[in-house]
Amino acid sequence: MACYFCNGNLTHSVTTHVSDFGKRTIIVRGVPCLKCDQCVEISYEGNVFQQVEAIVDALKDSIMEVAITNYLEKAA
Repeated sequence: MACYFCNGNLTHSVTTHVSDFGKRTIIVRGVPCLKCDQCVEISYEGNVFQQVEAIVDALKDSIMEVAITNYLEKAA
């Protein structure tokens, strides 16, 4: 599969997704992704980003400042 931006090679990897809501930040570690070997652009397969959004939505109203979680623990 080719990168949408530079046409480099995409490989399976994991990344950390950060959502910033002003004074609140949610960090989701271990998110499966496709990472470009050339420009390091990140893209997600299938419903991974929907899962990340669901994790963020579940946490954003219940935290005061920072929440750090693991994708595999919450997506299961």
